Order: sequence, then C-alpha cells, then structure tokens
Amino acid sequence: MNETHRLSPEQRARLERLADRGVLTREQVAAVLEELDSPRAAPESTGSGLWEVLGYIGGALVLGGASLLVGMSWEDLTRPARVGLLVAATLALAAAGLVIAGGPRGARAFAAQPASPRGRIVGVLFALGACTAALAVGSGVDAYESLAATATGLLVALLGYAVVRGLPLLVVAVGFSVGVVVSAGEEWFSESTPLMTTALVALGAVWTALAATGALRHRQTALGAGVVIALAGSQYPLTSEQPWWGYGLTLLIALGCFAAYLAERAAVLLVLGVVGVTVSVPEAVWDWTGGALSGPLVVLLVGVVFLAAGGIGLRLRRNPPPLKS
Repeated sequence: MNETHRLSPEQRARLERLADRGVLTREQVAAVLEELDSPRAAPESTGSGLWEVLGYIGGALVLGGASLLVGMSWEDLTRPARVGLLVAATLALAAAGLVIAGGPRGARAFAAQPASPRGRIVGVLFALGACTAALAVGSGVDAYESLAATATGLLVALLGYAVVRGLPLLVVAVGFSVGVVVSAGEEWFSESTPLMTTALVALGAVWTALAATGALRHRQTALGAGVVIALAGSQYPLTSEQPWWGYGLTLLIALGCFAAYLAERAAVLLVLGVVGVTVSVPEAVWDWTGGALSGPLVVLLVGVVFLAAGGIGLRLRRNPPPLKS
C-alpha cells in the first residue's frame, strides 16, 4: 500500500511566506511540496519473514512436485506430455512471481530498490522457473539436449536478472553458463583439455569483468564466481601429459587475484588468491619431484603456503594503496 503525506493549508501558507521572505526560493518550495505530496511505499511488515518463508516453500514444492510427477511417470508419458508438464510448472512459477511482485511493473521496480522479502521471493520463483524451462527444452529436443537445456536456462535466468536483479537468478545464471561451456565441449570438442581450459577461464573472465564494471548488482558474488570458474578451468590440464601449465595457470590466476585486490579491495579476491596459491604450489612441487614427497611433507608445504599467503594478505590490508586524486 502507498501512503501520501499531504500538508495542511496552514503548512502550505507557511512555506509560501518563507518564499516571500526570500528564505526559500520558489523552486525549493515546489520541490518540497512535490516530495511530500508524492506517494511513498509503506515499509515491509515485521511479519513479512513468515510470508517470505512460505513463498520459498511454495516454490520448492512446485518444482519438487513437478519433478516427482514427471519422474514417477516419465516412461509412460509422451514427449509432448513431458514438455507440457514442465512448461506448466514454468508458467506457474512465473505467474506466482508476477502476482507477488504486483505485475510486470512491480517486478521491474525491484531492480532499482534495495533487497526486500518480496523481491527475494520473486527472485527465487523466477530462478526455479529458469530451471523448469531448461528441463522442458531438454525434454523436447532430440539432439544436443544438454546444450539446449543449459542455454535455455541461462537465457531465462539472465532475462529474469535483468528485470528483478535477484541473487538467486544470478547464481542460477552462473551455473547454467558453466553448463553451456561444458556441454559445448562435450558435444563439439570431445572434451578437449586445451579448449575446455580456455573456455572456462574465458567464462570466468567474463563474469569477473561484468562484476568489475558494475554491470551486476551483486558484485562480490559475481566476482567470486568468475574467479572460481577460472580456477576450476585451470585445473583441467593436471590430468594431461603436460600438467605444468595447469598449476602454472592456477598460480597465475592467484597472483592476478592479489593484484586485483590492491585496486578492488574485495575480500573474496584475497581468499581465492590464497586458495589458488595453496593449490598450485604443492601441485608444482609434487610434479617436479615426481611424487617423491610423502604425505606429511605435502601437508607441511601446504601449511607454509597458507602462512605465507596469510602474511601477504595481512600486509596488504595493513598498508592499503594511496587514494587516487
């Protein structure tokens, strides 16, 4: 519900007298009157947490019910019936989100507002809808099922995030983007290690760049997700005949996190930089020594790396870079 705080005639007359005396300009008086007369959204009720939980439960039950129904009778259903059930679940989730948001205009308003219980519920429902939409497409095609499903889920999640700016939609979009890269690698490149590594590192760089440029509301989450994807991609070559460029790339990404931390001052960069160093250095030593190091020595080495990385991190936090003029 919207509230309007209108001034009484006496209060308006006092503002006019201030303008006549030159204390306020006519433009300032008009701005004050416009601000006080405009509708103001009522604050969220203190009991909204209960409705938020009920919304989450309802969305989960819709998704779980659809999955259970399809799973129990999957073999007995025709393809159109399977797709129809999943499409119906997708539409139900989208409709529920729109009803809670107050229509398409209300859903778009969440993008410019701070996070609220209603906004979180709508984001979760739309994120679940992206999942059911992906299942519907994957069930309806004969070829490239995984690629088609993940691409659909990514598209729907990105569209939902553009409207609502909900964290669940961003998380789902990140997950589906990884699925698109992995599915494409399996379908077209026979899981080629160099191509998969390049594709995943590039995908991580894309999410990191989107976060760094401010294109996403949840910068820390997108930043962390991008670095995690790149680190995961850099580990692919460890199973190949030339594992050195796997741990070398991991170490390079970790050092890049430390460098970026000097400019961004995001704790997630510092943490993931430490993780990258902690993973890559023991891998390098193990490879260089032909696995001659015993388990306790590897653990000791990991501990030394942690201490060194922690010392570097504390030093960076104690001596921040000078402010740019």
